[in-house]
Amino acid sequence: MPHEPPGSDGILIVEDNAVNALILRTMLQKQGYEPHVARDGHEGVAMSARHRPRLVLMDLHMPRLDGFAAAIAIREIHGASPVLVAVTATATRDVEVACEEAGFTCVLPKPVLIHDLMDVVRRYLG
Repeated sequence: MPHEPPGSDGILIVEDNAVNALILRTMLQKQGYEPHVARDGHEGVAMSARHRPRLVLMDLHMPRLDGFAAAIAIREIHGASPVLVAVTATATRDVEVACEEAGFTCVLPKPVLIHDLMDVVRRYLG
């Protein structure tokens, strides 16, 4: 299975909770990925423009710019790429619909399980 080489810009994590960001980053690092981490939606939009990731894992509820607004901004900058994955503890049908409308590709429920995370990564990064 091909992995992004160390230090590559393949994955961006946008998560305001430091523990959640660390957990996602550690899970990905154990699989050979080196994701970038943004602390909120505003920083996530800026980092997506700078690093042009192929996959963005984004929390929905963040200060300054929430995940919905950040997804819309990223879509305005990049169009259909990158793949946007909402990472949320509120994975209800209403939230899934709102995510689709904002440009997310899919929703990954919290707490994130390594198996589910890697299924999403493999599906969209190959």
